[in-house]
Order: sequence, then structure tokens, then C-alpha cells
Amino acid sequence: MEKDTNIISPFTGGKVKEIYTTEEHIFRKEKFNVHVRYYICEDTAEKFTTSEQDELLINDLYSQYRTRHNIPFPDEIASIRRKYKLNLAQISKILGFGANQYAQYENGQIPSESNGRMILAIKDKETMLRMLEASINEFCPSEYEKIKCSIIQSADEIPAPADNLFFRTFKRSIFNGYTAPNCTKLQQMIKFFAYGTNGIFPTKLNKMMFYADFNHYRLYGKSISGLTYNAMQYGPVPTHYSTIYDNIEGLEKEVVILHDMETAKLSCKGADMSVFSKTEKDVLSAVLLETAPMSTAELIELSHKESVWINHNPGNGLIPYDEAFSLNSYFGL
Repeated sequence: MEKDTNIISPFTGGKVKEIYTTEEHIFRKEKFNVHVRYYICEDTAEKFTTSEQDELLINDLYSQYRTRHNIPFPDEIASIRRKYKLNLAQISKILGFGANQYAQYENGQIPSESNGRMILAIKDKETMLRMLEASINEFCPSEYEKIKCSIIQSADEIPAPADNLFFRTFKRSIFNGYTAPNCTKLQQMIKFFAYGTNGIFPTKLNKMMFYADFNHYRLYGKSISGLTYNAMQYGPVPTHYSTIYDNIEGLEKEVVILHDMETAKLSCKGADMSVFSKTEKDVLSAVLLETAPMSTAELIELSHKESVWINHNPGNGLIPYDEAFSLNSYFGL
């Protein structure tokens, strides 16, 4: 797929085309079909990429590898350490890793399969205590006892009730954009659109959520919310969206009659944008700018032209995020 762009060629200063395609890449002796974006100079036919495009390739490749081999993602690796209130040196000693190894994993380096399994295993408190006992000679007695106490007192991982209401699955996959479910981010995303439109109906909100999540995936290889989406009658919608909207704290609902039917208009007093990264803020703002002036009917019609909806509407199927690369609507992104 080709896309017109305002970028100029670094070779000639002339026009370029942005190409969206898939390429086969080898990583650790395995083959992966990876989504890529790059520019082609129209004058010289030379290829070049930006750091953003390189990030997409790496994110897609690494996410596929991690899910194929059940290797934890960087934020999950970091959360395991924080759960036990350990520093990087302490957890590396417990696991028998090199001095900087755990830090490298938290920063994005992919563990070997054996190390990945070991990191996942220590999510279990009893397993972590056994690993600590095996490494007792790595610590002085006082530090050992302090670490042991910290592990024993760590909280068990129990999803909050809202997590189970909001998210279809907690396992990362192509169906949630390889993003860990994040209740706080999801709630602020919904509030951002409700506040930015001065009140919104769920049918329109569904499309705005979809376009934000899928466009962020198209650009960076990961979604914003971690939601799954179904191709329903009126376009793509978050799975169990009515349950989600009914349980957002601070989201006000005004019951109105629309087309002889009772529905709820959603509004709020603002959103906390500090929970989002810069790229997430950029995508959210771009989608709001383009879609807020549109009527619900116009947005439904726009979504019905997308192959992601056409391909999966039979049976109200789940939409995989790699369909984002066939979107017609970029909203200037």
C-alpha cells in the first residue's frame, strides 16, 4: 500500500511515497512476517526510514516472538521486580543473571526462552522464596532477611473487579494490540473523548476508540487501551462496551430519546492526560480533531468502508490489530 506524504527526500529534496507492506524477517533463527513502513524517493527510488518506522518494525517483530514463546514483555518484567520491592542487583543475584541482565530485559532486550520462563515463574511468591533460598550465599544475613520479608509481604496479584469488567483477556496477543490491559489508561481515554466532544453517544465513542487504538498500532505496533474489538452492525466496537461505559467513575450519563429510542449521552469534567505517552496523546488528539465534528451516522458510514469491518462483520468477529495497516482513515497521522 502507498500513501502520499509531506516528507521530502533526503537525497534530492523531492517527493517521496510512504510504503506499507510485510516483509519476512529472521530473528533467532525463526521466520516472522513483520509489518513495515518506509519511504521511497520518487526521483532515485532509494529507500529510507525514520526512527518511528524502525520502532514499528522492532515492536512487531519482538511482540510476535514474545507471544510465540510466552516470554514476558518489558513492563511485565519490571512489575515483577517492583512487586517484591527489589533493586536490579538483588533480583539479578537471585536469578543468577549477569550484573546488568535484568536491567537490559526491563529496557527491551528479549530474554532467552529459559530466562523468560524463569522470570514468569517467580511471579509465584513461593517460587520466588525458593529461588532466594538457593541464592542465600549471594547476600549478607541482614540483606537476605530483609529481602525475604519483602517477598513474604508482597501482595498477591488479583485483578481488580473493574479489570474483569473491562477486558476480555489479560494475555497479550494480536487481538489486543500486544498491550497489557490498563484500567486507568482506558478510563482516561474514554473521558478524553467524552470531554472533548462536550458529550458523546456510545455508538460514536466506539468508533473513536477504535480509530485511536488501531491507528496507534499502525504507527507503533501496539494499541493504547489493550481492548479487543468486534465488527458489529454499526461498525467496530470494544468488546462488552456497554459494560465498560457503565462502570467508568466520573462518567456522567444523561438519558435521552434519539430516533424514538432511549440512549445515554456520556460526559465528564475532564481527563488526566498524564497517563499517556506522547505518541498516545498525538493519536488521541488527531482522532478527536477529525471525528468530533462528524455525526454518528457519518462515522458509522466511514467505518463501514474499512476492510477491517467488511472482513470481520460476518459473525461479529474479533478484529486482529494487524488489520490496522489496511485502514483508509489516517486522520492526518
